[in-house]
Amino acid sequence: MEAPEITTITLTCIHCDTPIHETYMFCEECGYPLKGSEQDVAKFYAKRVMDKRKTNNAEEKIKSARNTLYVMAGIIVVFGLFLFYKNADISGLIINIIVGVIYVLLGVWSKQRPLIALLLGLLLYVTIVVVTAIAEPHTLLSGVIWKVLIIAYLAKGIYSASLINKVT
Repeated sequence: MEAPEITTITLTCIHCDTPIHETYMFCEECGYPLKGSEQDVAKFYAKRVMDKRKTNNAEEKIKSARNTLYVMAGIIVVFGLFLFYKNADISGLIINIIVGVIYVLLGVWSKQRPLIALLLGLLLYVTIVVVTAIAEPHTLLSGVIWKVLIIAYLAKGIYSASLINKVT
């Protein structure tokens, strides 16, 4: 005599269709309140809308920071070309092109890993400013407004990328 087959009913989350166990209070995947009141469901959807707004706003700031990396790459390469034609300094041109390429690569990488890419971009920029200030102290105050703006755009992008990491 064969043992009777035991059939189990597979429940799925109403919101994300993830298989769930019938004793769960919340979906483990999306957090939907499976046994919650209408107020709990409303809070769930309100939180999702707020998180979506934060993410959209954060994406805009990350895009601005990414564009800052691209602009910095362009300025550095153009500056290197200017110095090359002015002083015939091939080593300065090569260094500026390498740094410009690094900024472009960081900008491209910031599409996949914005937090790390923007942090590295900021670290590289601050390092260049400090090294230049040590070599030529008068450069520290020249272009201070641009330096503050670049740091601010990158910092906003880093903060926004960290918010996205917390939401997801």
